[in-house]
Amino acid sequence: MLGFLCLAGPAWADSGFFSSGDVTGMVDLRVSAADGERSWLDGGFGKTGAGGADSGFAGHASIANAYLAWTPHLTWDIGAVIVGQYQSSHDHAPALGEAYLTYRPKPWDDTRLTARLGLFYPPISQEHQGAGWIDTDMLTPSAINSWVGEEVKVVGAEATLRHTFGEQEIAATGAVFGFNDTSGTLLTTRGWALDDVQTSAFGRYRLPPLSDFMEYAQAPVTNPVLEIDHKVGGYGRLDWRVSDQLALNAFYYDNAGNLIGLDGLQWAWDTQFWNFGAEVDIDQDTRLLSQVMIGRTRMGYADPDIWVDTDFDAAYLLLTHRFGGDALSGRVDVFRAINRAEEEYGDTNESGWAITADYRKRLSSHANLLFEVLHVSSDRPARTDILGEAARQDQTVLQAALRLSF
Repeated sequence: MLGFLCLAGPAWADSGFFSSGDVTGMVDLRVSAADGERSWLDGGFGKTGAGGADSGFAGHASIANAYLAWTPHLTWDIGAVIVGQYQSSHDHAPALGEAYLTYRPKPWDDTRLTARLGLFYPPISQEHQGAGWIDTDMLTPSAINSWVGEEVKVVGAEATLRHTFGEQEIAATGAVFGFNDTSGTLLTTRGWALDDVQTSAFGRYRLPPLSDFMEYAQAPVTNPVLEIDHKVGGYGRLDWRVSDQLALNAFYYDNAGNLIGLDGLQWAWDTQFWNFGAEVDIDQDTRLLSQVMIGRTRMGYADPDIWVDTDFDAAYLLLTHRFGGDALSGRVDVFRAINRAEEEYGDTNESGWAITADYRKRLSSHANLLFEVLHVSSDRPARTDILGEAARQDQTVLQAALRLSF
């Protein structure tokens, strides 16, 4: 697709194809202080992107995130989205975030069709918006959408049909995809987390310490965008906008992994989940969002017992109130994982909760200042089994960010 755009570029430039409105971007300058255990990004079991120090809080300052998005119109009904991203906590270098073609033909009365083809996030998160897949009001998304950002990016083809009748609207989305075979690796080995990490096209994550058995069976890293078993997965979503104040949705995902596909000790996991969402506009300035995810992920040979069989679920309630251009947000998360297999892989049981509060101050149309307090409490026996640390850990993260956009 990139080659096609480059070859066609001169002709499109002559016709006004390139315009300043097709390019947007954002830079997130951030300072933070965190206590508690070592972050999972540094090879620990920590639940946040920043870890603490032995003596208490540890400070961090960085360009946390940056993205540049190009959204050209190739023809009147075909467009493209290409996102380059940088994350100091993950890739440490510019990377390809998303790249896909879009199709938006002329509506038929009250019915509209849209489609896309390429590398993208499935329509799961209710917290993220725009080409950069950014949460505009909070620095850290929920546990559900943190995991989506980390491990649920696909290469696929998706179509959505919408129909409006009166003040109501219904929509049905279906997709086939590949290159998401390792989805479930990070969720099983590390558990749930809360961070704003986004996987890239060729990104990889370092896994936390593994059990003695899995040290020899599982690679120490995982690539979320990877095709191993050459099987096609799929997902579907139904939306119902009941009124201007209430919208409901249901989403189902199945990557159709064959459990024993192998590529350099990275395995094809079999992962399915349901996600249910609701959006309630209490008044013109106050909005309530909620998501509930229930799923299962499995991997490995089943002789005599399968290596990994983990049920997982999580939920959140998020309330945002706007004061002119400013916003105050509060969210409560709960999450859990249940180990249903023998413990060769290690104990993957987990339970926990988190509470997050953010204040966003609008400085101008291109600058926002955000402050966040995040506290996470979780119980994971693997901390004791593998590292000899307490199974229950608490962590608090304080963050401030200046977001500059154009």
